[in-house]
Amino acid sequence: MAQKRMSNRQRGRNGQPRWAWLVFFILSGATAARADNSFDAVLTPPTMDPYGMVVVERAQTPQRFEFGVNAVFGYAHNPFNLTLTDPTTNSDQRYNLIQDQLTVDLGFFLGLWDFLSIAAVLPMGVNFYDDSAIGSPLIPQAPSAMNPTGFPGTSGLYNNMPRQNVEISQTGARDPRLAVKGRFYSGHHFEIGTILELTLPLGDSSSFLGEKNVTFRPRLLFGFFFSRLNLAFSFGGIVREGSQLYDPYTPTTLRFATGQELTWGAGVNVHAHRVVSLGIEGVGTIPVSGSATSPTATLLGSVSVRPMERWRIQLAGGGGLLPSSPMNADGRLILGFAYSFSPREGGLR
Repeated sequence: MAQKRMSNRQRGRNGQPRWAWLVFFILSGATAARADNSFDAVLTPPTMDPYGMVVVERAQTPQRFEFGVNAVFGYAHNPFNLTLTDPTTNSDQRYNLIQDQLTVDLGFFLGLWDFLSIAAVLPMGVNFYDDSAIGSPLIPQAPSAMNPTGFPGTSGLYNNMPRQNVEISQTGARDPRLAVKGRFYSGHHFEIGTILELTLPLGDSSSFLGEKNVTFRPRLLFGFFFSRLNLAFSFGGIVREGSQLYDPYTPTTLRFATGQELTWGAGVNVHAHRVVSLGIEGVGTIPVSGSATSPTATLLGSVSVRPMERWRIQLAGGGGLLPSSPMNADGRLILGFAYSFSPREGGLR
């Protein structure tokens, strides 16, 4: 009788031996996390102030003491696709890991002098995943010779990871952006400046919505402008702590990684009418460190409407240019609104 009571005390509520749970947690703690999701899958963050284009910054800055706000809504179809092992066939298969993505970027900007400004953006994101690739952290198992207690198992990205009950989030904050922009020179047809941008690791880094640590994103900005035509170019880099995502079913296979990158942007904007402008913009990245990294390139066409000097409305659409890149969205849409309380002469253009 005493032996029976001892046996019951040694078992958990579901009749499973407590030592089995203890052994599992020890082994889980010793297993390295293989699914490092700490990167932002948004490749087209909007410009920090409305004197830029849609995604390509210009050297033009808000004037002294100019204050304004902006809101940008984005949609991307298949922004992150990845080759992973299919556990049913043990062969490689391409998954649209993030099938659809919605984003909102709320920001403000302030001119300190005519040549210097600051800005901040608070971004949010909603990801819709391929459930078969994401998997589940807790799947009931039928008792077997290898698993006599029916201990719960994992699937998808949770495979080979420490035990957890929290699933990958669908909605969350992304990393806030802070920037200082300065204009070195502005002539009749040429301008040059820089933007120094930081992202803070406050987003959901477990759900493809934030970086692992602070990133630094400096860029040089060049512009050529004429009566109805603006050309903008940017060159810079991303300094970050890299992330590595291994295959959940073949843990030694590195499937995707981020590291230090060079960045580029180019855009042309034509004032077709006093209140309407048309544009084409391209942005991209070039990896300079790490393995399993890929370059990216996105092309957008845009329409900008300025119904009043203080308002600007933008609509842009396009997609990725490098099908082999995991972060190559099939399509992107961007809708932006900006308002300045005291814009430069000529308004937000």
